[in-house]
Amino acid sequence: MHRLLDDYFVQLLSPEHIKELKKSSQKLFELEKEENSLRQQITTHMKQIELAAESVIPEDAEKLADDQATIESLLIKLINDYREVKKEMFALIEKGANRKKLITK
Repeated sequence: MHRLLDDYFVQLLSPEHIKELKKSSQKLFELEKEENSLRQQITTHMKQIELAAESVIPEDAEKLADDQATIESLLIKLINDYREVKKEMFALIEKGANRKKLITK
């Protein structure tokens, strides 16, 4: 995604694209923050499972199941949100590419 933006960045700097580009870029930035947070949650969850499996901490199956359900829900939301932003970005890039074709003709 970032590579495509780099390749067509100049075309996307036109005034009609700036507002859309900022909006989509902000969404992408937020998704990257959510992804990092989700990675931390998964790491913590996996450590809890390992400790419970090794009997280092008491197993709380209900909490582990609740945490897993929460993680799954967040992951599904993240994937769906990313797909939407990706569609928006590709539409912008396509506009930029079409604009470039018109200019170079």
